[in-house]
Amino acid sequence: MSSEKNALLCVFAHQDDEYGVAARISRERREGRRVLCVFLTNGAASVPAAVRDAESRSVLLNLGVDEHDIHFLGSEHCVPDGSLVDHLEAALTMLNHSLQQIEIGEVLTLAWEGGHQDHDAAHLVAVAFAQQRGIPCREYPLYRGNRYGQLFRVLSPIRDGGAKTRLRFREALQASMLAWRYRSQRRTWLGLFGESFLKLVVLRREVLHDVDPARLLDPPHARPLFYERRFRFPWERFSAAARPFIERHIRQQ
Repeated sequence: MSSEKNALLCVFAHQDDEYGVAARISRERREGRRVLCVFLTNGAASVPAAVRDAESRSVLLNLGVDEHDIHFLGSEHCVPDGSLVDHLEAALTMLNHSLQQIEIGEVLTLAWEGGHQDHDAAHLVAVAFAQQRGIPCREYPLYRGNRYGQLFRVLSPIRDGGAKTRLRFREALQASMLAWRYRSQRRTWLGLFGESFLKLVVLRREVLHDVDPARLLDPPHARPLFYERRFRFPWERFSAAARPFIERHIRQQ
């Protein structure tokens, strides 16, 4: 039987980021492990936060997560979509306050990959939290750019190696189909679904890496980053907001 000390904490930026580790969450719950899921922004760029919260709540309940272990901190504290890097201190404080009575054994979060500025910001908060608690922190890929124009990669690790898990066909198919449960984000998932289906259902592959704090003062990869191209959010702006937080809270191991 799993204990509270062995609980898994998933730190997300947006309501649908859980898609990238849906199979993992489902498997951990089936094995009796407690899984807590925290969202750090309101996700409300184009639709009400309540709509996006409801979509992710429905998905996570379907995966077996207990309702009281789902925390929409970004919605509760009005952290706007796209601006998490400007609220890093507040996000870490919120995370610590909401979980102060819970013993976490491991943190799982979005990769440092330059896909969305909120994803990279959530990564920083998760690493800082894990280091404060003295517990492991691992990352999973969601999406990032590549060197060719506006193209992007989905569920494609930016680093070699990592811990690879072979998914069962049924769990991989069920995880991939969750994309269509985010009805408010269907336009986004029309673009992301093809490669995610390939990685999950055809290759049946899940890859997790230990985070590397030594990478965090530099861009995730050779620029331009996807959020520079797609969201017009310059790395210089991200770095200026993030560097004081990194230097204050994250040991460069």
